Amino acid sequence: MARELDSFATMAHRFLAIWLLLSLATGASPRSAGAAATSPTLLLSRVTAEAILEKRTLAFEGLFDFENALQVAYPLHLVVFQGTRFVRYPVVGPAVVGESPLLADGILALGELSALLGEGGPAPSGVRLVSLTPTGGVVTLPDDLPAGTTTAVLFTVLPEENVLSNPLTFVLP
Repeated sequence: MARELDSFATMAHRFLAIWLLLSLATGASPRSAGAAATSPTLLLSRVTAEAILEKRTLAFEGLFDFENALQVAYPLHLVVFQGTRFVRYPVVGPAVVGESPLLADGILALGELSALLGEGGPAPSGVRLVSLTPTGGVVTLPDDLPAGTTTAVLFTVLPEENVLSNPLTFVLP
């Protein structure tokens, strides 16, 4: 009986060692189960600006927690900026335009998101989020936003934490 237990223990140790090696080789890691909030994934993969009938639009693609973005009052925003000038498109509510010294360095940082929400004023009529799909969206741009190098960023400010996407730089026609 003792020999059978030793044999079983040896097999169990080998199985555990093989499982651990396979887990590490495939990039899996042991995780504890428990209730916890998870951060949304915000990623911009492509931004395309177009001029259609004298109106410029911006199409964006990526991952942005679409299911939550469609919930009432989810604070997802797309920000398009050149220098200190910006246009912010909340998923809920009207677009906002303004100037912010926070953007002067060409970067929007996590710690600047709450302050940016307090800046700017109502955008001109017609400047808005036109559509939102599981993988992208379309916005209309202000007529007076000049052509040139422009940056787009997605962000959300949640009670648990702020989340910021990668910035994408493109040329606005």
